[in-house]
Amino acid sequence: MYPFIHSVVNIGIRPGHPFEEQKKIRSLNAGALLGSVIVAVLLVLNLLTAHLWLACCYLLLSLVIAGIFLLQQHQLFQPARFTAITTIALFFSFISLAYHNNTELLLLLNIAVIIMLLDSWWLIIVMALVDMFIFIFTHIYNSRHEPLIEALPPSRDIISVTSLFVMMMVVLLYNKYEQQRYRLQMEGLNRQNEDKAVRLENLNKSKEKILSILSHDLREPLAAMRSLLSLDADMAAPLFNEFAGRARNSLDNVLLSLDNTLRWSHIQLKGSMAYPQYCDVQEAILQLQQKMGSQVDEKALVFHQQVPKDTLVYADPDHLAILLRNVLSNAIKFTHSGGNITIAAATEKETVHIRVTDTGIGMDTATQARLFDLERHFTRRGTDNEHGAGLGLLVVKELVRINDGQLQLSSAVDKGTTVSIRLPGSYV
Repeated sequence: MYPFIHSVVNIGIRPGHPFEEQKKIRSLNAGALLGSVIVAVLLVLNLLTAHLWLACCYLLLSLVIAGIFLLQQHQLFQPARFTAITTIALFFSFISLAYHNNTELLLLLNIAVIIMLLDSWWLIIVMALVDMFIFIFTHIYNSRHEPLIEALPPSRDIISVTSLFVMMMVVLLYNKYEQQRYRLQMEGLNRQNEDKAVRLENLNKSKEKILSILSHDLREPLAAMRSLLSLDADMAAPLFNEFAGRARNSLDNVLLSLDNTLRWSHIQLKGSMAYPQYCDVQEAILQLQQKMGSQVDEKALVFHQQVPKDTLVYADPDHLAILLRNVLSNAIKFTHSGGNITIAAATEKETVHIRVTDTGIGMDTATQARLFDLERHFTRRGTDNEHGAGLGLLVVKELVRINDGQLQLSSAVDKGTTVSIRLPGSYV
């Protein structure tokens, strides 16, 4: 029963309608639905009591109600509302004149209908005055004249009064229900607006922080590169090659920092989606070794790769390459010349555990707590004065999360750092 009532009450409503318009549409539909039930009962009652003309009148009224629903369905809301208001005034005043059964009392209800359904104040006043005039005229006429058709039993007066009170109670209760519904909807919208305001504030803070990083932290290495490129071309070849190598490594760090900054900005402002597939961890690491080999050689680092062949993770291949590159870059940056970097992987049930361990400078607990807090963002220079924007691990954390993985970090001052990444190794 409820689905049927819900569908009837919502006839004509479209998603784009304002709430007040929806309220008026539902109110008219609900009133027409209740009216159709009462009219059906009175139609049967008049047929059983052989009041055939009165039964025909209620049959005609039921057709008008059906027409109102049809107008609502076709988005003709104003004609539907005027039809309802006019029908109530004319029909029940005529029935009262014809049968003296006090149905003119329903014209008092019509005033509430006028106020609920119409928008224009002058139109509400005019229609209410006309309705009141019809009510007064009908009441005075009935007190001085015989019914136009026939007088009904006194019990019909009770039915008319009962109908008035039932309809009035339903109108008031439904109006209260709509007000509560409106209040709940507004509270929901207010909560959404508050959440949006918080998100916008956070996005603005992130934007300001990112611009600060780009303007300050990347300026120095770019200036250093410019100085290197301005050196005299006639300088000795070994010295030039040394400077060129340093410039290349500096450029790699700057490009990585810029890529991290742009990717972090994109994730914060637009979000990111993962398109996972099975990726060979060993192959991804070998490709990174080739790209980062000059940095490893520059610092004479010893690289240990302990990844079994055919170790597969189910992750976005681009994301896997980026997060491994950032973790390895940090290990290279913060490890002294001649140090060790070990990357290992092991399959644990449906998860692949990747660990990158270095023998670098490490960090204390307070520094670790700041790594993933953009509000307390900081950068540290590497052991050879390498520079960066400080967003590498933030990007790694987001990409690991997007790929349904977990990130852990353990470190101690002068004892090195271990970054642990767990990623799905199969469908979960």
